[in-house]
Amino acid sequence: MTVGEPLQRGLDPVTARPLLASLGFVANSDLPNGPGPAYLLVAIRPDPTLHHYDPERIDYWVTDGIHGARREIEHETRMPIETGFSWGLIRIVDRLDVSNEYLSFGGRLAAALIDDTVIAVFTSDAPILRRGGHSQGWDHGAACAGAFFARVLLAVDFDPGFEAQFSEAAPVERYAAFVADLVSRYRRSPILRAGDPELWNLLEAEEHRLRAEPSGTWAVGVELARRISPEEAAPRG
Repeated sequence: MTVGEPLQRGLDPVTARPLLASLGFVANSDLPNGPGPAYLLVAIRPDPTLHHYDPERIDYWVTDGIHGARREIEHETRMPIETGFSWGLIRIVDRLDVSNEYLSFGGRLAAALIDDTVIAVFTSDAPILRRGGHSQGWDHGAACAGAFFARVLLAVDFDPGFEAQFSEAAPVERYAAFVADLVSRYRRSPILRAGDPELWNLLEAEEHRLRAEPSGTWAVGVELARRISPEEAAPRG
């Protein structure tokens, strides 16, 4: 389920539990101009309710040193968990191996056993984008984010030192790299802009917002984008 109204800030497993009373998961992607921040809340119960989508496992990524490492949460996973999660795919899986998927630029994960239910709370100051699945569609830009992460993996393989730089970046800086990379591609292609004017408008709005941040987020993102796609010559900050 995706909500269209702001969720309270500072959610943790205890405060998230009531929101999942009759649901398997709740997501707030925080798309551009959305309510923000981004949340993905998941309930793993000891037995399926058969009344809604019933998650049994969450697959996600963390940074181990400078490298990505896959992690999972199941009902029997030792609790509590307080950690950062990294960029890439978050996959929620039920007993039939049917999934709902998200793409993230990283953030914080808190999980705990509340009564008999594991409650996992993923939060980020960058969007967590729906990537389709059993119970949902695709967020605008999710397909582009998937292609961007594929380019990131290529840069990791061919650009020494890039993996460390990308791993050490803040989630919003990785997101700024995605926006800078995509803005550069769209700005150079009238065909792309004409083919998806809504996405182009969202990209321009996000570029403007990120440039205005006083923390230098946009400049970091532009440098990352330049290393990911040097042929695109992403615009300078």
